[in-house]
Amino acid sequence: MTKDKITFIRGLSKPLRNASYDEISTKVNEEIEKLGEGATFAKLRVIEKKLGLPRGTAFEMSGFADYYEADDSNKE
Repeated sequence: MTKDKITFIRGLSKPLRNASYDEISTKVNEEIEKLGEGATFAKLRVIEKKLGLPRGTAFEMSGFADYYEADDSNKE
């Protein structure tokens, strides 16, 4: 678990290294709001690059990960 946290922190851009989860989440969600209905996985990746976040951060913070995990139609 500690190794994962270290990897995550190293992946953050310097301005966000001392930011809390809530601060990062707020920035991610502000960017997602700008997309409106047009949010795609590719656009989430653009947000991550813009904010200097590790891959998958915007997907997790947007709630899409929870949505797809809970969606029974995606399960075999």
